[in-house]
Amino acid sequence: MSNTSQKPTDTAAKPVTTMSGHESYIRGIAYLPGGKRVVSCSQDNTVRIWDVEKGGQKGTSMVPEGGVYALAVTKDGKKILSGSGIKVTMWDVETHERIEEWAGHTGIIGCIALSPDDRLAASGALDGKFVIGEMTSMKRSGNIKHSIDAGNRVNSLCFSPNGEKLACASVNQGHVIQVYDVDSGNLVLGPIKGHENWIRCVLWSLDGSQLFSASDDRTIRCWNSETGKPIGKPWTGHTHYVISLSLSPDGTKLASASLDKTIRFWDTHSGKPIGHSLQHEDNQRAVAFSPSGEFVASGGKDLKVSIWRVPWWVEGRKQVITTPTYVPMLFLTISVPSGTSFATAATCRRPSDRIIFSTASTSCPFRPHTYCNAGSALSRHCMASQ
Repeated sequence: MSNTSQKPTDTAAKPVTTMSGHESYIRGIAYLPGGKRVVSCSQDNTVRIWDVEKGGQKGTSMVPEGGVYALAVTKDGKKILSGSGIKVTMWDVETHERIEEWAGHTGIIGCIALSPDDRLAASGALDGKFVIGEMTSMKRSGNIKHSIDAGNRVNSLCFSPNGEKLACASVNQGHVIQVYDVDSGNLVLGPIKGHENWIRCVLWSLDGSQLFSASDDRTIRCWNSETGKPIGKPWTGHTHYVISLSLSPDGTKLASASLDKTIRFWDTHSGKPIGHSLQHEDNQRAVAFSPSGEFVASGGKDLKVSIWRVPWWVEGRKQVITTPTYVPMLFLTISVPSGTSFATAATCRRPSDRIIFSTASTSCPFRPHTYCNAGSALSRHCMASQ
């Protein structure tokens, strides 16, 4: 597995949109469903929603108590969770009003994660403890599912794709990843060791077979999620701390944000760098793929939310994924003169309501098709405070 980035920084690449308004470091970024709005949180004590198409802030800022170091958005895009001080606050996306808040920590909250079904929320603090609780009853401390001491500092949390496990990046006799069973709260894997400095972010692969981690040792690493063994060598290329990771909607690419002022892209299978890195004016602490995979949003010390088109995207065209699938269709047999060029096409609707376009070149009903990867379900982002 190639693991060293030789791709140059493209200083000529410019963001599609840059939006200003925050007055201190941006600590977290997430897209809302549809990709037209982005949520950010900052040390300036605000959570803000941005209109990507209009290039400005949408509505008023949400203002919890204290700097906001953590952010999560529900899958339906209706609620935002922010972590500031020792409290988690829930906000209404449309009205920007506070719905409720709860306190289950004694240390400053540095990360928040939501389970795939949005039923559970997990928050981690800088005192080394994290809490898992039911979203509908977190306000009542008696309904907290688990309160776990993971060591000295919890920097990142991420639920597995099936929601059964929770990965935790912490400082616990070293810089480690630990995996817990969500139902029992028991440690089931780890500590996974290998990084030489703080682990800032941990993510699961789309199929749950791998874990990705970003560290202050300037590397990204890939791990087998069943054994905890490293897969290949560390991915190198960043020249400063790697703070945040985001997985593309199709799970094939990883974006990384670093204090070296760049966003870089990686192939999740090979570990090879993809395209050019994106150069910023100052260090970057958060990155998130758009639901379509066409863009990434970034933010950091430059106080700006920047929207970039990913380097491999062909402007004006939608990315397609090719995969074999059985597609029921009607066949028409005709006779044509030799040398005649022709193409047939059929459409059907999948249960997911995506339109499938299938070219028919043989009589076999099992054939390749392509479908647009728009509005894909999984684009995870995590961040951690320094």
